[in-house]
Amino acid sequence: MKVWDRRFPSRDSNPDIEAFNQSIDVDSFLYADEITASLAYAEALHRASILDSAELKALESGLSAVKRRIEAGEDLSGYEDIHTAVELLLIEEIGEAGKKLHTGRSRNEQVVTDEKLYLKRRAPEIRDQLLGIQTNIIRLAERHHDAVMPGYTHLQQGQCVLFAHYIMALFWQVERGKSRLNDALNRLDTLPLGVGALGGSTVALDRRYIAERLGFSRVSENSMDTVADRGFILDLLFALAHLLLDIGRFAEDFILFSSQEFGYLSIDDSIATSSSLMPQKKNPDIFELIRASAGRPFAYASQLFIALKGLPMTYNKDLQEDKVPLFRGIEESVEVLKVFRHALTRIQPNPERMRTGLNPAVFATDLVDHLTERGMPFREAHGLVGEIVAYAENEGRLLDGLSPDELRSFSAFFEEKGSDIFDPDASVKRKKTEGSTHPIQVKKQIEKAKRCIQNA
Repeated sequence: MKVWDRRFPSRDSNPDIEAFNQSIDVDSFLYADEITASLAYAEALHRASILDSAELKALESGLSAVKRRIEAGEDLSGYEDIHTAVELLLIEEIGEAGKKLHTGRSRNEQVVTDEKLYLKRRAPEIRDQLLGIQTNIIRLAERHHDAVMPGYTHLQQGQCVLFAHYIMALFWQVERGKSRLNDALNRLDTLPLGVGALGGSTVALDRRYIAERLGFSRVSENSMDTVADRGFILDLLFALAHLLLDIGRFAEDFILFSSQEFGYLSIDDSIATSSSLMPQKKNPDIFELIRASAGRPFAYASQLFIALKGLPMTYNKDLQEDKVPLFRGIEESVEVLKVFRHALTRIQPNPERMRTGLNPAVFATDLVDHLTERGMPFREAHGLVGEIVAYAENEGRLLDGLSPDELRSFSAFFEEKGSDIFDPDASVKRKKTEGSTHPIQVKKQIEKAKRCIQNA
């Protein structure tokens, strides 16, 4: 069923070609947004004196009936797209009045309007998942506020940090992800409806009324740009891909830290699986899947990016390829966020294992700080401690096994008696800057994070 059949009365229809040209199988998810936009457009036509009150009432009743039919399982497979389906079903419901709804309107603007409405509708669900993730991060941080663990660079132990500080790093990554999503949503908060096929409408539509009616903050400025634009979908997909990228990096840490070699975390049985052959296995499959998940929205964004590359202005049928990236990109990303939110409540840090996992070499920087605080130039202190580390390695000893006298043999700047240099708790407390792993700074960080959630 097509709205343009009379243009080609003798057209030879080929089933393969028709199926290839249709988009109803990938755009039917927009039916509710199509009906919402159509109701607002009908009201605008009434305000422009195109529809009388009786016709408006009939359209409103008919569109509600169409929505019920679709939700009841109406077969839409014979229609070209969801816009055509809604229009022809409407005409079937109310007759001649239904034929007036498309006055001054184009599918080119309908699809952009529906897609933006869809994204605005799904945005609160995404935000809820992100807030849930952040809430669970804060709970982990507060529950294990005094646990000390090794902090890594190059997968080598670098310095002592609080576990709370480590896990709060994820909070701020998610917070930046929320900011990117908000930026993308702000940019798409522009009404497309009323721009026609590409040059505007000859109907005196009050676009600002339509914008208010549909919850848009402003109307688009250029009709050609409006129907050609799919950048708003790319924005959302790239923001989601970046979010899942950040989450995936922590999923990798959780996989590593829950291994027997580390043992810093325990994973609940509910998010683990075993092997079909090796019965002892406890595999972190959920985190492995999350680790891989960033590829999904990025792949969809790449697919759309390639479809858009080199397209002439304004609308081209290539743009039909935006539906799968839009729908699946959002759906699959939300699914990953939901799973990660739950998974965060099913990991248990092992503070003692973290502490015993500290290699005494991690205190080398503390030795450097000890010397510089007593007047030795940093570069000299850095070189001297490197020499001490090499000495301990060559002797087959650990750094904290060197006696005060041995340390003083390298420099009189070392104290005659031992100090708390090799104490993990003292190490984190020696940090002085805002945003550091010092317990007071971490506590401030958590309080600020709570305010971020309260103000979201």
